[in-house]
Amino acid sequence: MLKTLYRKIVNTLLTVLVFIYLILEELVWERIAEPIYGFIRELKILHKVETLILKLNRYALLIFFLVLFAAVEFLGIIAIGLFAQGQVLIGTLIYIGKIPIAAFTFWVFKVAQEKLMTFAWFKFCYEWLLAQLHKIKTSAIYMGIKAKMVAMKMWLKSLLVNEYVRRIKAALGFKQS
Repeated sequence: MLKTLYRKIVNTLLTVLVFIYLILEELVWERIAEPIYGFIRELKILHKVETLILKLNRYALLIFFLVLFAAVEFLGIIAIGLFAQGQVLIGTLIYIGKIPIAAFTFWVFKVAQEKLMTFAWFKFCYEWLLAQLHKIKTSAIYMGIKAKMVAMKMWLKSLLVNEYVRRIKAALGFKQS
């Protein structure tokens, strides 16, 4: 009986965490951060910065990357703390504000990945993180929630093309797409 209760509590907690991960992945990464990352990657000035980054010795590069990474994580912790205190607007603004910094940090990582992986502990941590993400994405909880989210998206899209919704949009002056 105690094991069953323990499993239910763990599964509930895992479901909530996976749901939050999926929301952040869907909304924050795919809708906001990835386009910003693409924009950053295409900036001509960053081609010069890329050359400078590649010229750094591996220790300076590691320090530069870790400072950026720590700043992004610190802003995330501040945002979560503000959410917990009920200051949702300020927490949201800080979280949104960290996205360009996170995208730049991700770009720096992609540029410097080969040099950063020369540190055995860094490579170990990176590979461990990838393995954990793989475990999450192949878990039954993740796949179940993901399937439900996909079904919900499809339902919402079908709802938005519904004849009544189109009539309401037309009455409100929205252009037909």
